[in-house]
Amino acid sequence: MDNMPNKYYWTREEEAKLLELWKKGITDLNVLAKELGRKPLAVERKLQRMAVVVSKQKFQKTTTTEIKSKDLLTHEEALKLLAGAIESLQQPGQDKLELQRLRILVDAVQTYDSVLEKFERWVEIESRLLAMDEKIAELKKAKGNKS
Repeated sequence: MDNMPNKYYWTREEEAKLLELWKKGITDLNVLAKELGRKPLAVERKLQRMAVVVSKQKFQKTTTTEIKSKDLLTHEEALKLLAGAIESLQQPGQDKLELQRLRILVDAVQTYDSVLEKFERWVEIESRLLAMDEKIAELKKAKGNKS
């Protein structure tokens, strides 16, 4: 590994290949590094920058249910923020910076509410899939006991 060239920049092709290998389930940093002609630490850092969670001990697939609902704003709370920002925008005498801040807040809240709705649908789908997996396991177990 020490005779590898000291590459600094990642090409789009290299990033695509890294992501493709990762999605195929190749998570060993040494294997990825060899495939890409990079050092394992460089691959790990690139994965982190690409927002792929890297754990040296054990690679686990994450689920949407790991996000705690108490950490999220509800739709109602988001709408209250939006209403407050719109109300502030209507008041005269706002300086340019405050108007920009409020417009950014309005955009952010609208985006957040849309993403929250999608997240809630994914959580529901994931819950259904987990329940189906449990039922399948029960059926396999029951079928195995009958044999």
